[in-house]
Amino acid sequence: MNGVLKKGWNLLMKRPGHVYSAFRQYALFVLGDWRRRLFGDAKGVEMGPNVRIQRLGSLVAEAPGGKIVVGRDSIVYEKASVAAYGQAQVEIGEGSVLGEVRIVSKVGVRIGKRFLSSWNVFIQDYDPHPVDPSLRRKQMEELVDGFKPALAPPPPRSVGPRLSELWSFPGAAVSIGDDVWIGANCSVLKGARIGDGCIVATGSVVTRGEYPANSILAGNPARVIKTIGQGSAEVPARKAVQETTS
Repeated sequence: MNGVLKKGWNLLMKRPGHVYSAFRQYALFVLGDWRRRLFGDAKGVEMGPNVRIQRLGSLVAEAPGGKIVVGRDSIVYEKASVAAYGQAQVEIGEGSVLGEVRIVSKVGVRIGKRFLSSWNVFIQDYDPHPVDPSLRRKQMEELVDGFKPALAPPPPRSVGPRLSELWSFPGAAVSIGDDVWIGANCSVLKGARIGDGCIVATGSVVTRGEYPANSILAGNPARVIKTIGQGSAEVPARKAVQETTS
């Protein structure tokens, strides 16, 4: 508790405008823990020890086959959203931080340990809408006609088979390795396989394919622009400081 008080005091002294926001964030984590203790995890959701979560509704597994597993010591902020539909399984490794990330799965998404997501990150393993405009038209008509609340009777539509009988949601599993950092405003789409230690640069769109470990990915579509050497970025920086101060 002393650590919390010390942190709060430092925040008050250095960034007083952030005190309310920080207190609110802390309170949401405490409330999330209380709710888990009282009601347990939702059906199809498994969270390991010391998972800190602000909003239990961030994790939604569709019954009966959907499943979400979050590894121990992970942090799930309130703006995170993870959904597993059908028989999909979403696995998130231990020590991960889910910020403003949305993960939507109908096939399967596996994320390794110590995953870090920045703001507005989108991960999806299937195509939600047909490319064929006639099928997409039918999908939209069915969606609009079946939407609730219905405030007026829908217009008459042509009779025929439903879209589910004509088109399936094509998809391919997504795999993200250990120690991956995905920057702001990035999308990771079906069939992407990102190796351990990769960084996905801001604004990138990662499409189907294999991306080797320790790579920096950038662009739309993303490609490997650099290989990360072990300690290559940190060691020269420290050395430069030592030379300057000596």
